[in-house]
Amino acid sequence: MKKRTIIIIAAAVLAAVAVIITAVVIISGRSRAVKPADKPDIPGFEQPKQVTDLLKDLNPTAASESASEPKLPGTGSEPDDEEPAYNVSNIPEVTELMRLGGQKDSINLVWRETSGVKGYRVYRRASGEKGAVYTLFSTVKRAHLEIRNLAAGSKYDFKVAAFISDDYGTYEGKGAEATFATEPAKVSGLVLAGVDNNSTTISWNKMKNADGYIVKRCFGGKWSDYDTFDADTTEFTDEDLEAGRAYYYRVSAFIKDSGGTLTGGTKDVYTVAGMTAPEDTGSTTRVGRVSLDYSSSPYADGYKIYFSEDKKKWELLDDIEETYYNTDRLEEGDTYYFRVTPYRNVGKIEVAGPYLALTFTAGDDFYDKEIGDTYIEVSLADQHMWFIKDGAVYLDSDVVSGNRNSMDTPTGTYSILSKASPCTLTGADYVSYVDYWMAFIGGSYGLHDASWRSSFGGDIYEGDGSHGCVNLPTEIAKELYATAEVGTPVIVY
Repeated sequence: MKKRTIIIIAAAVLAAVAVIITAVVIISGRSRAVKPADKPDIPGFEQPKQVTDLLKDLNPTAASESASEPKLPGTGSEPDDEEPAYNVSNIPEVTELMRLGGQKDSINLVWRETSGVKGYRVYRRASGEKGAVYTLFSTVKRAHLEIRNLAAGSKYDFKVAAFISDDYGTYEGKGAEATFATEPAKVSGLVLAGVDNNSTTISWNKMKNADGYIVKRCFGGKWSDYDTFDADTTEFTDEDLEAGRAYYYRVSAFIKDSGGTLTGGTKDVYTVAGMTAPEDTGSTTRVGRVSLDYSSSPYADGYKIYFSEDKKKWELLDDIEETYYNTDRLEEGDTYYFRVTPYRNVGKIEVAGPYLALTFTAGDDFYDKEIGDTYIEVSLADQHMWFIKDGAVYLDSDVVSGNRNSMDTPTGTYSILSKASPCTLTGADYVSYVDYWMAFIGGSYGLHDASWRSSFGGDIYEGDGSHGCVNLPTEIAKELYATAEVGTPVIVY
């Protein structure tokens, strides 16, 4: 009987061992470590010695922990032979978070690779935005992430953390944090805000997210970093300049982040010290056209005339040396915007100065209804004649009018009364033979050729003017005579 009892006990022990081995195999397949079986809640129960010895052989660590309380799920797993494993308490911290270079529309993040983790979580938030919080942006397996399709000047705070996972959840280590940005956009709105003999002022638009601006200056063919300004400064005055010399300025925005300083594209502006904006000297609308009259600009080689109907799209009308300009006939009642921009040629570069801005509404004068679209127009101040045919300038030329303050050409609205070719003009103290005569006041005042003159325009009429007629170059008088008919209106002002 005793022998039979021993056999039964041995069989029971072997069965218990088999159950435990099966449990160990199952546990090993899940967590790569054999864990001790939980103690059943039976008073006085002790683990059989055979089981304890077997656990020691299979998993020394598990056997040493068998006397302790079982761990909660998800508190980690033992490492395998090839890579380390971590638990919640020792997941490594991400280090050396940085960006590679600087791009206008992307941020390329990299950090030190950590073996033995499942991957990395990347969080971001808008930098400097009040109340912004980190949100999960991406999960990656490798230690880099390129974020594309960003706007220039975008700035974000990033946090990158390594993580591990098991059947019970995902657990992060301590994250690395840094602020990175894209390059700022090219500075916009850079203009000459003011020029005088010894100073120049430039201004530009405030750029989104810019931390400041760098101004470079070129003088004598050499560029140099000239000054740096904070984010709220959008104007700079350079003083003690040499009148008549050219100066070039280059402005760029910059952003500072954890990787250093990112500088945006540059915008250039050129100026000549002392080349100031022209002043308006009597611009007005006449006969449905705009007559621009302005003062000369020091050091200017010429003037460019621009016009716009909306202040957004500008069209070049002409490039002239004169200090006056008459437009074609404009649409009655429409408003037009003009810019008169002086410029100077410096080497191969055309340097523009600050411009004169003017605004006019066409057709707001009494000539419109009386004159029509074909007429002759003479400006005594400009010493210039225009023949307008069907609303457009058909012919124009410098002239010499009556001697100023002694034999002035009468101003007013007239018309061609008669034409003669050739013709002899006589007066109390002169006899002049002309080929083309077009009278507009009796037989005393008219337009005609003056072959005895070698030049026209300017201030010739101030001391060497005519007896009151309008003198024209021969070829201009010939063409006007052939085209303008008797009855064509003549406006002198």
